[in-house]
Amino acid sequence: MNYTQLAHECLTRADELAACTESPGILKRTFLSEPMRRAHALVRDYMQGAGMQVRVDALGNIVGRLEGKGPKAFLTGSHLDTVPDAGKYDGMLGVLIGIAAASAIGAQNLAYHFDVIGFSDEEGVRYKMPYLGSLAVAGLFKAEYLARVDERGVTMADAIKNFGLNGEDFKSAAYNFADVAGFAEVHIEQGPVLEAEGLALGAVTGLVGQSRVKLFYRGLASHAGTTPMRGRRDAFTALSELNVFVEKYALSIPNLVATVGMAQVRPGGANVIPGEVYFSLDIRHGDQPVLDRATEVILGEATAIASRRNIEMVIETQEAQAVVKCEPLLVNKMASAMEFHSHRPYRLASGAGHDTAILSKVTPTAMLFIRSPGGISHNPIETVTVEDVAAAIEVFVTFLRSL
Repeated sequence: MNYTQLAHECLTRADELAACTESPGILKRTFLSEPMRRAHALVRDYMQGAGMQVRVDALGNIVGRLEGKGPKAFLTGSHLDTVPDAGKYDGMLGVLIGIAAASAIGAQNLAYHFDVIGFSDEEGVRYKMPYLGSLAVAGLFKAEYLARVDERGVTMADAIKNFGLNGEDFKSAAYNFADVAGFAEVHIEQGPVLEAEGLALGAVTGLVGQSRVKLFYRGLASHAGTTPMRGRRDAFTALSELNVFVEKYALSIPNLVATVGMAQVRPGGANVIPGEVYFSLDIRHGDQPVLDRATEVILGEATAIASRRNIEMVIETQEAQAVVKCEPLLVNKMASAMEFHSHRPYRLASGAGHDTAILSKVTPTAMLFIRSPGGISHNPIETVTVEDVAAAIEVFVTFLRSL
């Protein structure tokens, strides 16, 4: 099998999918948008060309099945939606590698059916809620989500209807997991670890947990020229103090990362002391007790800073994604497939969220990471090499045959 040729085909197809965008000049493709319809047409052709039977479920996930000996199915896939101004490989490459693996293996050559899923939403851009596609597949989607509204006032139910589907039939998207042997996702690493190790591939042991908080500091806006420094109730200065603490604290705990990623300062005048700042905290670690403690410490310091500076702190939302552990047996099989093809069987945790986090709630999971040159993702300059993609297809095919 010419895996280099398959890799070139994957990268060509990634270019074709990248042309399906809502914003000319940049890649942006959100849940069941018109560009997603065009992406589905391409993916359908790719899947059928690999000998797969294709369907689209009630939440807009496109599913290709390579018939095997059955009776169970093994699943792979990733997301077809993107962040705004995205790269071409986050999510999409995993779908394309799944199709390439199906093409390399051929029908009736596995002990199980092999399904490749292009999830309709993982990033959560349109409805401010991630994992819509995998939640439906896992049977964890809730009817109340259909009432969510996008920036244009379109409900999720109407977006699904406009795509030619019936959102009220969301339960039909769920698999019967008694008939599923597991799920394995191939994905770019989106970080610098593999490159630093000089490695093309890595077997993922799990996904770090996340605490995500959105909150306000509210002080008092006043004239920047006439208000003395002492006694100011400057909301942005409070956030600045907190951000310095967050950095120092995260540096003191191995493998902890913590970020103030968003800050909106109001009223925003050059000669006005900031009276309010709306900001986010993102805290991540691979050990749940460490994550829980870090969240407690950081929010405790945020409260203390507000008290010292005589400003109000209000938490708008606080969400948590628990630490996810991949199935050790599948991780071992992935590492063995890597070693079989002369790759160091390197293991690492994922610092980003993936559809695997949802599927892990209902079935055994594994992931294969591909090196991200420069460690860059969620950026138009995100890239991969043909050699690494070819290695990933070859290893993934061996993994699938070992199940």
